[in-house]
Amino acid sequence: MNLFTRIISFTTPVRNNVSANRGEFQIFRGMKTSIYILIISLVWFGCKPIQEKIIGTYEIDADRGCPNCEDNGPELMVFENFNVSDGIPGYYRFGYQNGESHSGTYDFLQMDTLLRLTLYPDSSSIQFYGIVGSIQRTDYRVVGNKIKENCDGIFRNCVWVRRD
Repeated sequence: MNLFTRIISFTTPVRNNVSANRGEFQIFRGMKTSIYILIISLVWFGCKPIQEKIIGTYEIDADRGCPNCEDNGPELMVFENFNVSDGIPGYYRFGYQNGESHSGTYDFLQMDTLLRLTLYPDSSSIQFYGIVGSIQRTDYRVVGNKIKENCDGIFRNCVWVRRD
């Protein structure tokens, strides 16, 4: 070691938790892999398109929301095979508590966190026969493994929880 490097090494301050030779924080040294895995998983799950987030089977959560959620809304919501690239719209099926149902294709428009779901019913039970051939629009929010719809003001929501 020459005189110059010896002088520099004595005059360079070494702070707590900082390595003088590499400039890294020692407290993060062992966590580097964990931090990379966390960042990659956040990006991976955060970048999932809404078309893939909605696919699945949802059941109404009777313990949450308004008293009329179970009576007026579907008990079971099924969304299948939405693929933008093939040009074929997704298929949906709504089942109600009394055995009634309607099904058809769906499409949606997303604005911020609001998901405007457009239903195109093509078959139904007797109770919903009047909506076949029409366009049905509702406002849903897909949040994690739940679909929410306002029922009584801003803070009360009908909630359907993903089953699969």
